[in-house]
This record gives sequence, structure tokens and C-alpha cells, in this order.
Amino acid sequence: MKARVASVTSREVPRLISVRGTIQAEDDAVLSSRAMGPVIRERVKIGDRVRKGDALLDIQERMNSGMLSQAKGALAQAQAAQSLAATNLRRFESLFEAQACSQLELDMARMQFETAEGAVKQAQGAVDAAGAVADESTIRAPFDGFVVEKFVNVGDLVAPGRPLIRVQTSAGRTLNFTVRAADAPQLLVGTPITCTVDNSGELVEATISEVSPSADPMSHSISVRATLSDADSVAAGHTATAEIPGQLDQRILVAKSSIYTSGGLNLITIVDENGSARTRVVTLGKAHGAEVEILSGLMENEQVVLDRTGVIAEGTRIERSNG
Repeated sequence: MKARVASVTSREVPRLISVRGTIQAEDDAVLSSRAMGPVIRERVKIGDRVRKGDALLDIQERMNSGMLSQAKGALAQAQAAQSLAATNLRRFESLFEAQACSQLELDMARMQFETAEGAVKQAQGAVDAAGAVADESTIRAPFDGFVVEKFVNVGDLVAPGRPLIRVQTSAGRTLNFTVRAADAPQLLVGTPITCTVDNSGELVEATISEVSPSADPMSHSISVRATLSDADSVAAGHTATAEIPGQLDQRILVAKSSIYTSGGLNLITIVDENGSARTRVVTLGKAHGAEVEILSGLMENEQVVLDRTGVIAEGTRIERSNG
């Protein structure tokens, strides 16, 4: 039978590093507050777009305002004590110049003034801290984005550090993944890669932007981050896969058209030195366009029959139709 025949060759191809990672927003913040009290108003819903500084929810200010008033009262008392200590110090300085008091009495008056001065600074710090907490009675967006989660409802009691609301940026996505420490030298910042979003099959171009300089001591893996170039349609939280070119390896490649499947086996027909057909079972590797790697079953310079769809009887004489 006539058939197209090709000679098996080997060449250097990049070893592909297969990775799977999670798509994350460039900025993702879970907001909390140091204020205490019940939630009295929700200003946004899940999915709402927000601008930096927009109010998201309100916590009752009564308790926090009371703490601020107490701090201001303590500051006023400390300032009054400082004023009295300053007047007393000036009095003893005059008496000391007139030799009407001892050095010890003057030193005691100076110590009382410095103590009162320190108490004023401490009270002022308490006022500033209480004021900052009171300002956190209204939770505001830290950046432009949208609301993705809420952890409280109106009436829920808020305690310092309790998660309240989660906000993500609407633009900017990264693919975060890990690789073996042995593969890390092949990953360079600036290397372009193509990612396949698992849930939709969408192809998205990305560029490696960060490679951790050290490995995780438990998994012996390196953390890598790639910035997606077109992420407007990609939601954070989905997974994606990518194949990153690594170091060059010598591989045997043949045309995909020379391979056919029978009984669950990948088969290929070779032409022996007598021009007769012989069937071989082969093990396939990575595909490279119209070609595929052969991991076992073939040797370089052997002749394979192309455009196969089924078995050729053993011993069939093959006449080369492509010269």
C-alpha cells in the first residue's frame, strides 16, 4: 500500500512545568473596627461597587463617644494639675533666688511640674486613641472595588477585631501558585505565560511578577505570583492552570497523525528495513502543536507511517508516496 512516511528525529524542546493556582484580587481586605457596639445601619449590599472612602456600615457611637468624653475629662484634670505645678515651680524658683527655700524644696517642685507635664502627654494620647476608635464607628472602603462578603447584620454586637465586611478591587488579578524548589530557577520575573481558567476554559495571558526567594520548609515549594494582563472578565477565587516553559530537553517527536488508538493502547506503524509494516505500542508525552513527544516505543531514524486511522496488517509492503 502507498502511504506517506516520515523519519523519526529528536530535537531540543522546553520541558513544560505544569502548575495550578488560585486567581486572587490585587487588593482584598476584610475590614474590622476597634469600636464596640451594635451595628445600627448597613449602607451596602453584596455585589455593590464602592469608591474609596464610601461608608459601608455604622456602629452605634454612644459607647465610643463616652470613652472619648472620659479621656477629654482626664486631659482637662491633667492640664489643671500642670498649671498649678508650673505656678508652684515659679514660686519656689523666686524663693530659692532669695535664699528663702532649700535646693531640695526647689527640686521637689520641679519634679512635681515634670510629673504633671508627663500626665498631660499621657492624657492627650488617651484622647487621640479614643478619638481614633470613635472615628471607626463608621466603616469606610479602603479602595475602589466591590463588596464580596458581609459578616454582620443590623443589631449584631461588634467587638474589636471581629470581621465585618470584605472588599475586593474590581480590576487587577493575579494567579498565585507553587512550584517545586528544583523548578524555581526556570521561573524568571517577566516571563509571559498562558493560563486556562478551569471553570470556563478561557485563555488569559499573564506575566510572572513575583518569585519567592526561599522555599517553604514543609512542602519544599516556592511561591510564585503572575499578574493577569486581561482580568476584567475573570472572577477572583477560581482556579487556573498553566504550563510554563522550563529547561531544554532532548525529545523524540512525531506527527500526531501517525498515532492511532486501539484497545486503549497508543499505536504507531513503522516501516522496517525490508519495507514492511510493523506495529508498535508507544507511550506519549507532551503535545507540541501538531507533534507529540514519544517517551518509549520508538528510536531515532526509524520510519513511521503518517495519516493513520487504523491498524495496517503486519508485514504489508509499504510504498512511500511522498518521495
